[in-house]
Amino acid sequence: MTAAERISNALRTGESNAVSLADMCIISGLDNRNTRLVIETLRRKGAVIISSNKGYYLPENAEELQRYINKESRRAKSIFYTLKSARQLEKCMRDCKDQIKFEDENEGF
Repeated sequence: MTAAERISNALRTGESNAVSLADMCIISGLDNRNTRLVIETLRRKGAVIISSNKGYYLPENAEELQRYINKESRRAKSIFYTLKSARQLEKCMRDCKDQIKFEDENEGF
């Protein structure tokens, strides 16, 4: 049985039945990072695996699912806004580099 299968089989329904990351590591036979990567892979393949401070679980009802959606949406927005300044700086660096190139090309005139 693969680590992904062991993790899938260990998941229970409802936050009250959440399985902690430490327990998932024991179940999967992987370290924290690789266990989280397997869970991420399962999610990308369509599994709806909710995480909370209690651990990982399957949604029991619409309220649990909505809380998870809201939490992940806030996290995604935060990442997006954090990258905004980096994108602006990258654009400035590219524009400045292109400007310097243009000036170098026209030096002979």
